[in-house]
Amino acid sequence: MKMTLLMPDIQYPYQDSAMLGKLMDFTSDYQPEQIVLIGDGPDFKEVSRWSKGTAEEYKETLGDNIIGFRRDVLSPLRDVSPSSKIIWVEGNHCKRIKDFTRQYGYPLQFIKNWSDGQQTLGMDSLFGLDPLRVEYVKGPIEIGPNTIAIHGHEPGGYAASPAAWDLKFLRRYGSSWNVVFGHTHQPFINTTGFGFNGVIQSRFVMNVGSIMRPDAADYVTDRSVSWTHSFGILYEEDGNVHPELVTAHNGSFAYSGEVY
Repeated sequence: MKMTLLMPDIQYPYQDSAMLGKLMDFTSDYQPEQIVLIGDGPDFKEVSRWSKGTAEEYKETLGDNIIGFRRDVLSPLRDVSPSSKIIWVEGNHCKRIKDFTRQYGYPLQFIKNWSDGQQTLGMDSLFGLDPLRVEYVKGPIEIGPNTIAIHGHEPGGYAASPAAWDLKFLRRYGSSWNVVFGHTHQPFINTTGFGFNGVIQSRFVMNVGSIMRPDAADYVTDRSVSWTHSFGILYEEDGNVHPELVTAHNGSFAYSGEVY
């Protein structure tokens, strides 16, 4: 049975480091054949449109945070899972450097490294993805039979409930596709069936949540957020995909009878 680990939004450097460590331990123990980072790995707050014109825009932390995400997340993930296929799906935070240069420094997009010709400010180059064998992609991407992964910002707009997200994806991608995503930091699984005369095809939508620290969400006035740390798993066997959502409580989660 093939296992895919769905890494939630990390929002480095605002992640819960203890929960990230537990996810690394889990990965080491179970060696999933495929790992999908659902997007928003780095936060890139320094180049956010919300930081424009504020003190955040002038913080000298962007370079250190890029190095830190590779050092603390990508490199350890490859170390504990040497044989896994690792896919990083672009999130709305991931593309903040690209959006920033397009708006405020358009020619900078075309700077290339002298050594390999890669776009210097591209994600492959900034994070050294090639040596880590990490594939950076834009969603939606097919990650299993009738199953796609997106970050969640791709269709545009926002949905206020799991049922609304389900309907949004149903209208966008159709009833034959399961969808896994992140973006809102609110984990859930919705399942629905389609068919008639007793012949039913099931479909699911799963939000794999986040491991961002709630206290770092300074855009929420009182830091009172409805988030639960979580991650997702897909099992694939005989052309079928089975989802599992693992949620944390009081800083730990349980899987297969073991507490992390």
